[in-house]
Order: sequence, then structure tokens, then C-alpha cells
Amino acid sequence: MKTIVYFIVSCFISTFAFWGALVARNPFPLYGVGFGIWALFIWGYNQRSKKEADKRFQERMFQDFMRSKNRNTNRW
Repeated sequence: MKTIVYFIVSCFISTFAFWGALVARNPFPLYGVGFGIWALFIWGYNQRSKKEADKRFQERMFQDFMRSKNRNTNRW
């Protein structure tokens, strides 16, 4: 859900930056803003994906640990 909000905000900011670059005398700062906001979006998405994958891995390891503990207690 957070990614969708960031995507929409990035679309709006980059759209207005690129529209502004069409009429500006020096459009390069606005191109920098437009492309920079997409770079920030991609970087943030990559960070959130890594954090989510690590969380899934930790949860899977915990479940495996609890399953092994459950099996070990039934043997005695």
C-alpha cells in the first residue's frame, strides 16, 4: 500500500517537473528533479523489498525452529 502512494506521488512530482522543463529557460534542474524523484522511488522500493524478504526469511527460520522443537519434545 505504501508503495502505491509513493508511486502516485512520484508520478505527480515528475509530471509537473517535466511540464515545467518545457517552458523553462534552463530546463536541466527540472529534468534533474524529474529523474531524481524516480531514482528515489526505485531506491526506496528496493530497500523495502529487501527488508520484506529478510522478514519472510526470519519468519520461515523461526517456523522451522519451532517445528523441530515440537518434533524433539515428542520423542522423549
